[in-house]
Amino acid sequence: MKKLLTCILVFAMVFTFVACQPKQSGSGNSGGTQQQADKPVDSKPQEVPELTYWTELNANTAQVVKNLGETEYAKVLQGKTGIKVNYLHPPAGQADDAFSILIASADYPDIIEYKWIDYPGSPVSAIENGVIIELSEVFEKYSPNVTALLEKYPEIKKMIRTDEGHYYVYPFLRGTTQDNNPLVFSEGAAIRKDLLDKLGMSIPETPGEWYAMLKGFKDQLNVEIPITIRGTDHLNRLLAPGFDSWNDFYVDDGVVKHGLIEPNRLDYLTEARKWYEEGLLDSEFLVVDKNTQATKVMNSQVGATYAPGGSGMGTWIPAFQEIDPTVDFCSAPPMSPEKGRLAKFSRMNTIYGNSGPSAAISTACKNVEAAARLLDFSYGEEGHMLVNFGIEGVSYEMVNGNPEYTEVITDNPDGLSMTNAMSIYMRCHTNGAFIQDPRYIEQYYRLPQQQEALRMWTQTDMGKHLLPPVSATSAESEELAQIMNNINIYSKEMESKFITGVESLSKFDEYVEQLKAFNIERAIEIMQNCYDRYMAR
Repeated sequence: MKKLLTCILVFAMVFTFVACQPKQSGSGNSGGTQQQADKPVDSKPQEVPELTYWTELNANTAQVVKNLGETEYAKVLQGKTGIKVNYLHPPAGQADDAFSILIASADYPDIIEYKWIDYPGSPVSAIENGVIIELSEVFEKYSPNVTALLEKYPEIKKMIRTDEGHYYVYPFLRGTTQDNNPLVFSEGAAIRKDLLDKLGMSIPETPGEWYAMLKGFKDQLNVEIPITIRGTDHLNRLLAPGFDSWNDFYVDDGVVKHGLIEPNRLDYLTEARKWYEEGLLDSEFLVVDKNTQATKVMNSQVGATYAPGGSGMGTWIPAFQEIDPTVDFCSAPPMSPEKGRLAKFSRMNTIYGNSGPSAAISTACKNVEAAARLLDFSYGEEGHMLVNFGIEGVSYEMVNGNPEYTEVITDNPDGLSMTNAMSIYMRCHTNGAFIQDPRYIEQYYRLPQQQEALRMWTQTDMGKHLLPPVSATSAESEELAQIMNNINIYSKEMESKFITGVESLSKFDEYVEQLKAFNIERAIEIMQNCYDRYMAR
């Protein structure tokens, strides 16, 4: 028995020694060791994180694909992040209604793009109601690019958090600073320069110069419609600054005001009434939409209008070059009461606000880390280049240190428009969770007329008066919504009647009193409180 036990022990020691020796490489010349080859192979494939992402499909993108996931942009994003995304799109033109239905269903996708600053009851309510999650800890753990951005730009930090300090979105940002930023301007006057030259007039700056130009179009050149406008909102944006008037909340030296009840509102309405009465303003301006505006412009019925720089002059000028190269366009600076003085008001966006949807992570998301890493990617250098310029060597090339779009974008071989081509490779021409790059707009506005227009539109003091993206409490938001709903409906109806002569301008004081009866002064008080809290963040 002792001999048997001894043999067993010796055998075990020898087996252990042999088993622990490194095996020789299959190559007789290497003399190395195989460290991995003889280990068991895990045949189970690596699981790819998968997310659902709700976002409106941009109209230009919808012309080339049915789903954002079909674009080259989305394919590269998945390859770079290792995360599969299933994009969900509401029906075209029904994003707001679809969002309301989505929220009511409580069946949320992982990520939702929406104008969260406009969420009923404010973004605070979206968190309190269990729709989206608060992101402070998520940023810290999984979003190094966003964290670095907020540290570098404290003003952006104020914009995307609540008064209580809760972050709620991966923001859509028009650049990173408000000053000297071409991305916050997107529309303005569009004037037939060839007609202006025939009158021997220079670009108008004041209401008087605009009136003289429009009269010249009508009386001297027999232009059918001296100026067409898409409704009272666009007329306000063009003409009201000429009287230091505005139709919304604004700030004067820390004091919140609303332009509808300021005395100079009557001056604007009086001038607008004169334009309409004398046949200078399109008699159909209240029902003119984007398509009818374009039709009237392209039929050479119009001397001037107000439009976006891209889908306005950027579309009309190349089209006219095909049919009548003598036609040309120019723009004008925002109108001012005094020649040479910057306009107090103009159409201008904040770098963050309700001008475009941003992305939030819903409470239904089971893989918050994957969602955070996917969204954070676009705020880093590699993601920033993808979202703004697409794929290097395909949609852009680096030239002297700057990304320049290739002919795939600027002169697409398949005949796609620039925005359609961009839709395949990038998202910068629309909205989402990313930062727009000014170098994109400099190339998107590729015509000299567009570039000059953009330079003119920046000639304004609106930045001093622009209300920042403040947050109301749930109670404030509910009260404000009730007040402003009545005011917006009533003011649009009455101002339309004042301009068209249905109501006499002698009733302006009664109009203002009714606005006050609808509690516009209480709305101003609420916005003042919101502004004060914002400034104290």
